[in-house]
Amino acid sequence: MIAKKVIKLSDLDSHKILKKNIDDKTSSLQFLPKALFDISKEKYIYYNDKKLKTTYLIDITHNLILKYYYRKVNKFHLSSNILKEKYGNNYNYYMNYLLDNKILLLLSNYKKGYNTKIYAIYETILNDEIVRYHNYDKILLKKYKNNILELKEDDDTNGEKIDNDIKLKLVNDLFKVDIQLDRSIFFLDSLKDNDLSIYNHNKYSVESIHNRHIFYHFDAYGRMHTNFTILKSFIRKNCLLIDGCETLEIDISNSQPLFLTKLIKDSGTKWVDKEEYELLYNITSNGVFYEYIMKHMSIPDRKSAKNLIYKVLFGKNYSKSDKIFQDLFPTTYNYIKLYKKECGDYKALSYSLQRAESNLIFNKIIRHIMNVVDVPMITIHDSIVYPKQYKEIIEPIFHEELKKAFD
Repeated sequence: MIAKKVIKLSDLDSHKILKKNIDDKTSSLQFLPKALFDISKEKYIYYNDKKLKTTYLIDITHNLILKYYYRKVNKFHLSSNILKEKYGNNYNYYMNYLLDNKILLLLSNYKKGYNTKIYAIYETILNDEIVRYHNYDKILLKKYKNNILELKEDDDTNGEKIDNDIKLKLVNDLFKVDIQLDRSIFFLDSLKDNDLSIYNHNKYSVESIHNRHIFYHFDAYGRMHTNFTILKSFIRKNCLLIDGCETLEIDISNSQPLFLTKLIKDSGTKWVDKEEYELLYNITSNGVFYEYIMKHMSIPDRKSAKNLIYKVLFGKNYSKSDKIFQDLFPTTYNYIKLYKKECGDYKALSYSLQRAESNLIFNKIIRHIMNVVDVPMITIHDSIVYPKQYKEIIEPIFHEELKKAFD
């Protein structure tokens, strides 16, 4: 295979390419729940003597449904300032309409010192039919395009930032991916009766990719969330084409437990027993951590083993999973609890592990690849999807940087 020559583009050039990718876009592809079917046919509705744009009502609902599918938490802190900026002075009427029509539920009103209300989506909305809606509102479309061009990261003073040229490349590369629509939908149809939520958000992502309606978000902990990060593994591995070429995916095996060993080592802690640490490092670095857990905890499958470990790493450490893990790795378990206690936040460990993972993927591996070959790629947290013909270049770089990170 002849590698493409590496051409260094300035941020300005990359921005121009990105702008060109979205210039001819005329609508946003959105969720439309059954409860809004009727008003979607109208341009305006009247509510409490106010003329409301139906496109705004659909946009609000769509964005909350999308957040729910990405975060799996049906709880939304919405700032009045942000709502006013996006939907104008009548934003309260839009929110009240959605409350009165049992689309949204108010969980908490404004509290002293806070400028947000807390909302949830009615379960009946999520469990009912949800179809696709092309939102042609010019103001909303302009905001969507500006957000695409902005490359904004959530603020995090503790994390290493992703270099701007890397972000530009990865966002531009999202537009180079095609999806085999019929094959993907055929697979998803087999899931519809088992889990409607998984079906709905995967179908939306598949259709968005097909329509080049690209979504991305850089969170405060270094992760890049896109249309691709919530796709079922089967679709990622079997239905994606980049620049018309078949793809491969390479990932960091048992990534979060592996980065836990790095965190322990880098901290220089004396709390973790040396032999226990060596065992933990050996099984994680060789990619057999979950198999070890399955064998020694009598767990039937890998997914159950991962769920158990995630409860220990990312939870409050009150579950039955903790007792099981503690029996196998007692001093490591104590370190996990102490780390969370000293940080004052049980989520602190997950944030640290995600930062370390993202720093390696973006600032080390992607950077190294960019310096060697001009190849379009997409990332799914701890993995990279790339055109199949670049395997002999991508895999050695991936493993080289992974080895350097843990030596």
